[in-house]
Amino acid sequence: MNWVGDGKRRRAAAAALGVAAVLAGAAACGGGSGSDGGAGATAAPTSAPASTPATAGGPAGPGAERLKAMALAEGDKAGRYEASEPVLDEPMSELYDTQPAACRPLTSLGRAGHTAQAYAKTGVPGEWQAVGTEILLRSYEGGGAAAAMKALAEAGRQCAGGYTEERGLATAKVLRVEQVKAPGLGDEALAYRIVTQDVKDKDISLYDYLTVIRSGSVTLSFRADVIDTKDFGGVPEDVVAAQWEKFSKAGGPGS
Repeated sequence: MNWVGDGKRRRAAAAALGVAAVLAGAAACGGGSGSDGGAGATAAPTSAPASTPATAGGPAGPGAERLKAMALAEGDKAGRYEASEPVLDEPMSELYDTQPAACRPLTSLGRAGHTAQAYAKTGVPGEWQAVGTEILLRSYEGGGAAAAMKALAEAGRQCAGGYTEERGLATAKVLRVEQVKAPGLGDEALAYRIVTQDVKDKDISLYDYLTVIRSGSVTLSFRADVIDTKDFGGVPEDVVAAQWEKFSKAGGPGS
């Protein structure tokens, strides 16, 4: 979620508190199979507890290097938007937590469970108040991707009336979660509008949009926000289309 005036969108607070955790995670990922060691693609640590366990019934997803080739890269265009690498940390950061815990997939897609990931962000060059979208591709073993979607759908139902998001240095109150129309892509897709109370002014509501597409053993998530109080209407269609096109051309599972 975002809050007005955070400077680097909603990630700054978590990054400030969680530097040690990020470094520890990076160290764990650095020696993992499938990681190319570069920014934007990591293999998931195998020792982390999984809240979205994989189930039998599907092939293992692609490794981090291949996922990175499927993700939008710095300089790629999506209509008026342009891709770059996230400045502070990956999207859907596992440094955040929720109360109740059942709502966590709306924040992080659940903890661990995935075997590799790659990420990017998009914005409009020179326009700091344009919609920013964080993109995360995650690979799973077996039926793990389908399980992640199931957990997300359940979180959307259970947490429709709101929940609390713990962001390290701040606690945010999510007022409501509303399911919205998802793109007709992949094996299944879910989309939500998430309305949050501003942490500095309780009379202000802020908006985030989350879209997640599953294609075989991979999930593609898009979280969009803007440094403003307006309801901007959703994840930009150009961004979703550009990412899906690259994923498909690169031979993404089920595409």
